[in-house]
Amino acid sequence: MSLFQYALWLLCPVGQIGVLIFMLRRKLRAEFPYFFTYTAFQVISFAVEYSVWHFYPDHYFDVSWASSAVSIILGFLIIHEVFSYAIRPYAGLRDLGKIVFRWVAMLALLAASLMVVSTSGLTARHMVNVITDVERAVRLMQCGLLLFIFVCSSYLGLTWRNFAAGIALGYGLFASTSLVLYSLRLQFGGGWDKTMSLISGTAYLLSVLTWMGYSAMPDKVMQRVHNDVVYRPIFDRWNQAAMVLTAPMAPNEAAMMGGGHTYLTEIERAVDDIMAHNIPAENVAGD
Repeated sequence: MSLFQYALWLLCPVGQIGVLIFMLRRKLRAEFPYFFTYTAFQVISFAVEYSVWHFYPDHYFDVSWASSAVSIILGFLIIHEVFSYAIRPYAGLRDLGKIVFRWVAMLALLAASLMVVSTSGLTARHMVNVITDVERAVRLMQCGLLLFIFVCSSYLGLTWRNFAAGIALGYGLFASTSLVLYSLRLQFGGGWDKTMSLISGTAYLLSVLTWMGYSAMPDKVMQRVHNDVVYRPIFDRWNQAAMVLTAPMAPNEAAMMGGGHTYLTEIERAVDDIMAHNIPAENVAGD
């Protein structure tokens, strides 16, 4: 291991200790418990891996990949956590998202189990392949989360000063780098492993620094609550449909709601009716 790799290995947990301290001071642990758990686990796993690497090097491979598997699971939970936080103004979409994430988790677990069972003679290499495939799927979802925050932040009342946006930004940076490096490795082979390892470690350090910067942001600067949500009819319709799917109303409730329409969509219908009546009148006046 080169001096630069060793420095990267040491700097990441040091930065994550800073993230933990700032999250406790800013009382962000209650809002993002999975991210706090992930960060704490990374610090603990570093201490364990560092000890194993120095005193029990023969077991380092197993410990490292076991730690990676737990980190991937926590990373998936963080995606759900940040998505639920971002979509809070829309209760229907939030509840639907919870159901979708549960199904995705079950399908991922089923796919991983089938891959393990289908292999003849379970070996460490097969387990590494399974963990790598699941990791790529999670990294792709993390990139999608960053894209979702980037596109929909103004509609959801979020700004880039929000800690949820910082989590998505850090993960998106590292996930996109990991996916690109994985593609390059498939194309050029394992001869560039050391260089790619340095690039990956640097990207993760930048992610940690991003999280530390957001967690250290003063309360006057950090956005702790959603701003006023910019109304978009399509979001309102999606939210209504999601509410019907996740919590169908009783017939009497549906009748009271006018077939499931909200106040905002009633305003839309009223405006459409007024426009429909005014346009013919204007045409007659013009003739």
